[in-house]
Formats: sequence, C-alpha cells, structure tokens
Amino acid sequence: MNIIFLGGIFSKGNKSDILLNSKGGMQFAADTLQKNYIEGLSKNKEVDSISVINLPFIGAYPKRYKNIFFLPANKTEYLGRVTIKNTPFLNLIFLKNLHRLFLSAKLILSETKELNNSKTILLCYSMHLPFLLGCYFVKLFKKDMHLCIIAPDLPEYMAARKGVSKFVFSLLSRISYITASKFDSVVVITKHMTNKFPNKLNKVLIEGIADPQYISTADITERKKYFLYSGTLDQRYGIRQLINSYIASDLKDYKLYICGDGDDRDYIENAISNGANIKYLGQLDREKVLTLQKNATLLINPRDNESEYTKYSFPSKIIEYMSSGVPVLMYWLDGIPDEYHQYCYLIPPGPDGLKNKLIELSLLSEKELFKTGISAKKFIIENKLPKLQVEKLLKSISETKNV
Repeated sequence: MNIIFLGGIFSKGNKSDILLNSKGGMQFAADTLQKNYIEGLSKNKEVDSISVINLPFIGAYPKRYKNIFFLPANKTEYLGRVTIKNTPFLNLIFLKNLHRLFLSAKLILSETKELNNSKTILLCYSMHLPFLLGCYFVKLFKKDMHLCIIAPDLPEYMAARKGVSKFVFSLLSRISYITASKFDSVVVITKHMTNKFPNKLNKVLIEGIADPQYISTADITERKKYFLYSGTLDQRYGIRQLINSYIASDLKDYKLYICGDGDDRDYIENAISNGANIKYLGQLDREKVLTLQKNATLLINPRDNESEYTKYSFPSKIIEYMSSGVPVLMYWLDGIPDEYHQYCYLIPPGPDGLKNKLIELSLLSEKELFKTGISAKKFIIENKLPKLQVEKLLKSISETKNV
C-alpha cells in the first residue's frame, strides 16, 4: 500500500526559520506526534511508499508569525524512505486557511497521479478544516482511496472562545464534523471520542506514540533538585493550581521549574516577583526541554479531571514524561487508559491534594523515585513505540472493505 500523509511538521530544513519567525506558543507536541506516526509507517513492511504533503502548523501573520508567506528552504526533503514535500503558502490571517485548502487538494491529486491509481491511503492529520475539506474534495474524484483522519483534538475544545468568536468557531466545528463523516476511518485518542463520530466510520484507538530517539538516549542516574512542568501555560491545564499548591507546600529542598508559553505566563511571573521559589525558563526548543525532563526529580501534569474536556484528551506529555525514566505526578484523568495509572503517582482529590502529594513525594528516597520512573519507561518501550502503535491503524484499515 502507498501512504499520502497530509500534515504540518517542522522539517529539518525549515525548523530554524519557523522558530525564528514564530510569536508565542508553537505546536511542538503536534510536530512530535506526526513525526512518530511517520516513523511508524516507515518501519512497516506493508507500506510501499510514503509521501508527506507538508503545510506546517504555524501562527498567522501578523499577530503570530513575522512573515506573510511561508517559504520553505527546501521544497523536498527525505527522512529515510519518506519523501517530504514542503509547500509554500500565504500566511495572512483569514486568507491563510483558504490557500491551505486549495493547496492540499491540488497536491494530493498530483500525488495520486504519480502513484498510478495503485492502492493508496490518505492520512489527514488533525481536524484542521482546510485539510478535511481538501481531502473530501479529492475523495469526490478518487472514490477508491481510503481516507483516514488522525484526530488528536476535537475542534470544539481546541481553544477557549467567547462572544462572536465562539459562535463562528462553533459553526466551523459543525462543518468539520460533517466533512469528517465522509471519511472512511478515524484515529481517536480516547474511548469517549468514538461517540463523536458516526458509527459507519472505522475507528481506531491510539492514545499516543512514544519518540524512539528520546527513549534511546542514556539514563540519568542522579537527579537534580527540581520539579518540572513543561507545556502550555493555560488555566485549563492547571498551571495556576500547580503554582498555588507548590507555594503552599513551602518546599525548600526542591525548586519548581516551568517552561512553555501561554495566557498564564503573567501569573507565573507575578508569583516569582513575589518571592516564589520558581524558575521560569520561557519557551524552549524541544531538545532543551527533554534534557530538563531527564535531569528532574519529578515531572508534573497538573491538569485535573473536573472539565468535560478531559474525556476527549490524552495529554501527549504523559508518554513523553514517562519515556524519560523520571517519575510522573498527575491526576486520574478520564482520557488516560487505566493501564497508565499504575506507573505514575496520582494526586488525590480535594483542594489540598496536589500540595499534600508534593510534600509526600519530596520525602521519598532517590532510590524509590528512580524505581518508579524506570518502571514507567519500561512500560512505554514495551507498548507504545511507533511501529507497534501504527500497526494497529494499518491492520484496522486493511480489514475494511474499500482497501
């Protein structure tokens, strides 16, 4: 079978320019997950060819990106046997998505001509409406092509909206679901997400994929005296609860490190200005974040289980955290399969749950913490590497009638 992957990665040739020109948060988690899917596909013997149509997920000009056009340094790159076709596009707010819709349809049709109508699977990364519409347009002409959405997020939960913006994005969300219903398969990240799509769609549950390059690096045998949170700084993700609980714990031996960007950056900086024992590092390149994770004593995911959203979300940082060999502290979340919980420290319910757990873990021996972290890493290696996870998808698609 041949794979066409429609997505938006930070390819090797373009990553430095994207970092330089981006304003605010960047979609590193999406970049990593896509590359892990591509890695898994490339290792599967049933896949004859893989081409990536790459329209990177970057912010729009002028508010979130410095350039009005995205112009790739190299139009074609190679990642092993994978061909990456980087595509320039107009990055002006509002017009950007119309251009991406047109380009995605045009490039997919062009790619299918090169494959001479042989058995092809089109993988669409995310519920990004321009991508969905572009794929659906292609389906009108290529009815034998199998269309599959990889849905790491649901459109109605991608951002908090108010007023007119909320109405507009609600309408776009409905269009996304209508378009998605025309596909053949969908990859969901939680069991609850399956109810969001029509029964006729073939559904595959893949909550996440580990990064083999990260796992392969050497373990750190001596931890440094800090707890770490890395990710989006947003009240929805519990960053304020983490700050307040850490301050209330009054821990002297362990500093709290935070890296990332988002709306609650000011909240962190205000806490630091008031004397909190917190170090804010800003948004860092992923390699630097991974190094910080491996050296930490404890990695924290402060998102609680109070909102409806958690049923439809698997925090990608959980697999990344567990891959480090450093113990993870988190809440019991509806979107995380039960098998994960036995390898992590769980925050008890209640307003003081996080504070009390931080104090409790600060008293554990390094040996005990190390043992917990290594058992989690072993679980990831044995169950969540790209080849094994992607095999679930390919096997499910192969069993459908139209492939």
